[in-house]
Amino acid sequence: MVPDYSRRALLRKAFYAAAASGLAPVLAACNSSSSSSSSNTGATPTSGASSGAPELNIPLGRLAGISDLGSPDPFTQIAVPAGFAIRAIATSQLPVQTPAASAPMSSYRWHSFPDGGACYTRPEGGWIYTSNAEVPQLPLGGCGAISFNAAGETEAAYPILTGTRQNCAGGKTPWNTWVSCEEVRDGLCFECDPYNESEGIAKPSLGLFPHEAIAVDPIHNVIYLTEDTGDGRFYRWLADPSDIQPDGRLAMENGTLQVLNIAGLEDGGYETDDSALKQLRPVSWRDVIQPDKAQPDVRSEIESAGANPPGTVFDGGEGLWYYELAAGDIPAGGHTATRGVIFFTTKGDNRVWALDIENDLLELIFDNSQIEPDFGDVDNLTVSPWGDVIVAEDPPQAPSSRIMVVLPNQQARPLVEVFHPGSEITGPAFSPDGSRLYFSSQRRNGTGETYELRLPDALLL
Repeated sequence: MVPDYSRRALLRKAFYAAAASGLAPVLAACNSSSSSSSSNTGATPTSGASSGAPELNIPLGRLAGISDLGSPDPFTQIAVPAGFAIRAIATSQLPVQTPAASAPMSSYRWHSFPDGGACYTRPEGGWIYTSNAEVPQLPLGGCGAISFNAAGETEAAYPILTGTRQNCAGGKTPWNTWVSCEEVRDGLCFECDPYNESEGIAKPSLGLFPHEAIAVDPIHNVIYLTEDTGDGRFYRWLADPSDIQPDGRLAMENGTLQVLNIAGLEDGGYETDDSALKQLRPVSWRDVIQPDKAQPDVRSEIESAGANPPGTVFDGGEGLWYYELAAGDIPAGGHTATRGVIFFTTKGDNRVWALDIENDLLELIFDNSQIEPDFGDVDNLTVSPWGDVIVAEDPPQAPSSRIMVVLPNQQARPLVEVFHPGSEITGPAFSPDGSRLYFSSQRRNGTGETYELRLPDALLL
């Protein structure tokens, strides 16, 4: 993400001060978001829309009815609902404790300012959590991973990408790789192996721009992407037939990059009225101009020539997730039942969006009228195994930050509140069995800390 320039300058100053004093590299604040795909298994009540309604009928998950937050935990200074448990699992610049391994500590020191992340099932049992790292301007970013056994005990920690720039968020692919995104003007996406200490492979076909997150639609072989800048666009990448491998995975090397247009807001349009977006709006797609060039530069060149760059403006694209409904309705303006939904956030206007892929319809499902007090900036987004839309907060100036459960077109519910002034929540991701939610407080104690939220057993039954 691209925080306001004054805060970015302050963090850059802090980075160089830390480097001069011999500390490990300090990352800039990046409002990350994990993104991936999942399907609806165990969702309960619905959001209230019916067949032919002007809103998507998105079922609510098991976290919709959570209780109020309790008092902050004295060790972590994090408040959670009754029955939930919180603990720190990694502290930036320190080795990771590995009680399930032969050595008590990892040789890998957890990276500073942990950011976007995702979880992966291990073939031998257990899971892996990946976490990006972001350093401003310098090629000192990357991504690390923590491996857990079937009991949830930490076994190992290791790097899976190094030497990249401002790695903010990214996304999990259906073939179990992690795509780490650079949030710089000509940013690239890197495909990484979360299972082994390794280096990622750049995928320039996915575009050059301040990347935030990606999500893969495996049915149509399409990748969706957010751009974190004030005049950003919302993208999709259509794989060429030659890019689709025999096992179904995408090489992400040959495809067509496009931008989304909302009807009535085409090519540079922007709607300031949230209420005007609360009903489904048709969308269309246009090919990106000069996809091999940095898109902010391309837009500037087009505007200098007196024309409008393609695509509706999305103010600071952030978290992104692909989700499949078990059984959808045909919405108003649609021609088939809703199946795949892309959820994404834009922080500049504090909006959470839902895109009906089959019907090319877009709806605003959250604004700040749905939570009290207002969210500072919506940021990371993930979806629980039961369909709960989870959004993290990056408050520019606030004593605390939150993770909320978004109830489409209803009042949101707080799930976590972190009392770390000057920090933000990054990288929320559920373990494959849904028993744990991992996330980081990106600047706790200056360089960040990563946590595990344990869910009550009653929610998992």
